[in-house]
Amino acid sequence: MPIGGTTNLFPRRGEFIETFDFSDIASGLGFEAFWGTPSVDTGGIDYNLLPFQLHSGQAQTFTRQTEEGTTTVNFDSSTFNLPRTTKGIAYVSFSIDASVATATSASAQIAIIHEDLSVTNISSAFEVPQIGTTPKVELLALPLTQTTIKKGEKLRLIMKIIVDASGGNGELFHDNTNSDSTLHLKVLIPFRIDM
Repeated sequence: MPIGGTTNLFPRRGEFIETFDFSDIASGLGFEAFWGTPSVDTGGIDYNLLPFQLHSGQAQTFTRQTEEGTTTVNFDSSTFNLPRTTKGIAYVSFSIDASVATATSASAQIAIIHEDLSVTNISSAFEVPQIGTTPKVELLALPLTQTTIKKGEKLRLIMKIIVDASGGNGELFHDNTNSDSTLHLKVLIPFRIDM
């Protein structure tokens, strides 16, 4: 029996339109680009993964490790509103230099930040040894564990600058609006396409 004289009390939902190119459909993966950039809030400088390039207005266009030690920079995405499944190989492109050619190395790793703020690594850390004394663009391939990022969770890119006992300085660049693309920090994350 119809309620209130109509059978259309719950009309059909509109269809979602998604567009993929042939290579995405063939591989079952779609890559999403994220840019690592600093921003300022009441707590100081934060490091973000953004799906587009934004000028941060920051003089903080690089992060430096001075003398022996390790500096870790965590670039976090915004909270995911829909679940997504990572699968395949993520690519991280970044520029780093050093004042002592053999003293500095860098590493990258991909992780998920859960709602309770715990962190789960979904790739191994991959290290680039002996950076050199001129800015050099590195491209790292990070195989990902197939993992679902749930609603309310975030993606994290963990970058480390490591200076050994030889000393000197190491600098990781993240100036994504500079016309010099060698100063950009970018990561491509493959997500599974569910048809």
